[in-house]
Amino acid sequence: MIMRDNESSQKVVSSPFRYCNKKGNLPLTAVILLVYPYIMQIIPCPSYRRPFSPNPQLKGLFAGSGSAAMNTNFICQAVVDLTKRQPQDISLLYIGTATYDIDKYREKQTNVFENLGVQVDSLDIANTSMPKEMEEKVDKSDIILVSGGNTLYAVDRWNYLGLNEMLIEAAEQGKVVCGGSAGAICWFDRKVCFT
Repeated sequence: MIMRDNESSQKVVSSPFRYCNKKGNLPLTAVILLVYPYIMQIIPCPSYRRPFSPNPQLKGLFAGSGSAAMNTNFICQAVVDLTKRQPQDISLLYIGTATYDIDKYREKQTNVFENLGVQVDSLDIANTSMPKEMEEKVDKSDIILVSGGNTLYAVDRWNYLGLNEMLIEAAEQGKVVCGGSAGAICWFDRKVCFT
């Protein structure tokens, strides 16, 4: 695309290549930003589909790495801020099914929350089932933190025990949901991986 610079009357070249890095490669973000408006004009949402409108009650923070992200002060503080309550008045439920309820992962992902003053409880259901306890713990929590790890195992186990429905209901009620890696993926219907 060529435009005229009004001040100098010179031709100014405006192209997507102004976003290139030193190697001359166009980053994926730039490609998406440049192409997305055109794709939406070419491929509109089908008339039989409802436009997506998220539930205004949904609140969450999702990261790429469970143990690294949920062990970071500013991320944990952002999760606490989503509740709009003081840390000492918040109850966090840690669900470590994706890491098979191993203690060292729970400690690593809840340590910062405990230091902030949040009351931390856990639901260990990787190898046992406790339906009454599951419902009670989910109901009394303000934040639900899901560990990273084996997404397929965790979601399959929750479906088997009926926890998946309780978690969906909790999110729709406005409880803050969070996690990294598998703990982020589990809150969505689908995932796309670029490896």
